[in-house]
This record gives sequence, C-alpha cells and structure tokens, in this order.
Amino acid sequence: MCRECFFHPNDSPPLLPGAVWLKVSAVSTPRARLFPAVCFLSLHLQAQEPPPATPPVPSVQPASGSQPAAAAPAAPPPPVPAFNIAPVEKTGTLPPDTTILAQKAAKAFGDRDWPAARAAYQEMLLLDEKNALAWANLGAVEQQAGNTQAALECFETSVKLNPHLAQSWNAIGLIHSGKGDVYMAISAFSRAIHEEPADARAHNYLAIAVKNLGWIDAAQAALMRAIELNPEYGVAHFNLALLYLDQKPPAIELAKMHYQKALALGAAKDEIVERRLKE
Repeated sequence: MCRECFFHPNDSPPLLPGAVWLKVSAVSTPRARLFPAVCFLSLHLQAQEPPPATPPVPSVQPASGSQPAAAAPAAPPPPVPAFNIAPVEKTGTLPPDTTILAQKAAKAFGDRDWPAARAAYQEMLLLDEKNALAWANLGAVEQQAGNTQAALECFETSVKLNPHLAQSWNAIGLIHSGKGDVYMAISAFSRAIHEEPADARAHNYLAIAVKNLGWIDAAQAALMRAIELNPEYGVAHFNLALLYLDQKPPAIELAKMHYQKALALGAAKDEIVERRLKE
C-alpha cells in the first residue's frame, strides 16, 4: 500500500499499441523515486500499488514480401488495455522489419530487465535514428531504470521528431512535476491536451500542476473537464473532492458526492478525508 498527496499511483499514461509508456509509482517518502508526491493538499489518498505492467507487443510492419505459412494457426493477439486508440500520428509506429526487436523489448520491459530493453530500443534507433516512438519507449526504459535526465532527453527527442505524441508530452510534464518545475510541467500538459483534447488523464495532471501554483479555479475546471470526458475516472473524482474540502468554507456535500463516487470506482477509503467529511 502507498499513500500520496493528490496523485494516484495507478494514474499513469495508458499503454498504446506499439508503445511502452511511462509508469508513475507513488511513494510516501519525498524524492524516494523519480516522481515524488505532487502534494496537492494535506489530505492523502491510499491506493493499492498496481502490479508491474507487461506492455503489449508493439505492432510493426512485416518484412516486405514475407507471407505467413498457410497451415500455421494465427497467434492470439496480446492483451491490450481498454482505451480509445489515438490516430497513428498521435502514437507513432516503430521502424519496419523490427518485429523480433520489438518482442524482445516488450518482454524485457515486462520482466523489468532495463538493460535488455534499453539495448533493444537502441538497436532500433541504429536502424532509424529519427523514429519518435522508439525514442519515447527508450525514455520509458530510462525512467524505470532511474535515469531521470536521460529519460527526459529521450522524451524531448521524441516530440522534436513527432510533436503530436501526446503521451510523450505527458511524460515530460510528469518529470518536470517531479523536479518541481511547475511552469514547465504546465506547458507540457497543455501541449498534451492540445494534441489529445479528450485525454482525461492529461486534464488531471494539469489540475495537479496548476493547483501547486494556487490556481484553484483552473484546477477545478481541469478536474471537471476530466470527469466530463470520463465520468468513471475515479482519480479525478477523488481529487475534486479534495478541492471542495479545501475551500473556505468547505463544500462538504459536493466533496462527499465526489468522494463516494471515487470509492464506488475503486479508490480506497481515506481516514483523513472521512474525518473531514464529518466535521
């Protein structure tokens, strides 16, 4: 179990076909990992640490002229998390003819074998040094390996090559948030929203960043937009409940409504929130 301030540990950018995106892990000790708690309020969210994610095998173009054996049964597709698939210009593709490398990278990432995953993506970049998705995935590997600056450089390279990669912008924003560079984080999250306006997570990330500057109305608007886009987004409901509790005077009924919705969607009960709601 882990406890965090206004930042849900399960709330990382979604895995996309062909991608291994950043996974944010929340901890209780500041600066214990790459992304310390983005302390939004004095209230804490208790949530279950998610199991390590095994990314889907990236989809790449088959080698030219290759044909599947007629008698070979089709392999079942790898599991893919449920989400709306963005257009290819928003997600990118890996270099052609790198199926084996992509499979090695995906397996290594799932096994948390960062040197092997790094080597696979670096080999891809030797084949195509301007492949934005390979740079983004290498950034995810470096982040997990604890190399924050290297991860940031990889993500920045990916958006230089393809500025439409919304999840790379989110990853950049999360790194800047962890470093305390709030304005840079806001800029990155805003660009992510520009690229994918319907991404509820990006609106939640933006709410966290602007609240750190004291922009309460902007934070509330961002959270309400996140919930409008995804009414089943429990993290946003929880965070909005915290905002309402932080008002002077607290909006108890609104806070209670969103807190109960968050619980119904899987959030763990929080003793501090429960006590505040009874005041």
